[in-house]
Formats: sequence, structure tokens, C-alpha cells
Amino acid sequence: MHANVPQYIDVEDKIAFGLTAKQLLWLGAMLAVLIAAYAIFDRQLFFVAAVFVIIVFGSLAFFRPQGVTLITFLGYVLFFFAKPRSYVWRRIFRASSIDIKKAHEVQREKMEVSRPKKKLPPQSQLKRIAWVLDTRK
Repeated sequence: MHANVPQYIDVEDKIAFGLTAKQLLWLGAMLAVLIAAYAIFDRQLFFVAAVFVIIVFGSLAFFRPQGVTLITFLGYVLFFFAKPRSYVWRRIFRASSIDIKKAHEVQREKMEVSRPKKKLPPQSQLKRIAWVLDTRK
């Protein structure tokens, strides 16, 4: 049994004037804030505030950093700075107790012990394989 799967499920539907529902809501909120600012402030202060309001709401409606909406991106930024840091491994040197050169040698020895040895075929078999590879065309 086959089912049709929509192709563009991550693309939002355009509602009016080539804008999505979220963009229209942000622009409507901008209009509401501008009307409230016009009623509260005098004319010169309104124009100064309107520039900032238009920039903020325009970026919320249209700017998409790294393919996500700006409000989602700001949430990611806030979460990044709020979450605790966890370190998986951190090397600590104490100058009085460990000599750095000795610590490096010990670490190298540990790596050599943990690294598995490769098994190579005997020398005669290697010569035979090389001869077969060289003579075939």
C-alpha cells in the first residue's frame, strides 16, 4: 500500500501578499504598538520610537539567522548562556608534583599500550602479493 507524502512540509503557507501567518501577526503587533506609541508620545518622539519599533518587529518577522526564526534563535542564545557548562575531560598540571615532560611520556606509553598491534602477513607472503600485483595487467 502506497501513501502520498507531501514534499514541502517545512515550508510555511503564504496567506496574503506573499507573507506567512507568523509574519502577518508580527506586522499586526507592530501596527498595534505604533498606534499605541502615536497616542502616547508627541510627534517627534513618536518618529524616533517608530524607527526602533519597525526595526525590531521587522527583524522578528523577516530575519532568519541560520534558517530559524529570530525569536527561536534568541531562545537558543538564552538557553546557551543559561545552561551549566560540563567538561568531559580537562588536563590538570601541578608544577610541584608532576613534571610536564614525564607526564607526556607516561601519557604516550599509555596510548601505546592501549593501541592494538596490527598483524602483518609474513615477509614471504608480502613478496608474493607484491609480485602478483606487479605482473598482472
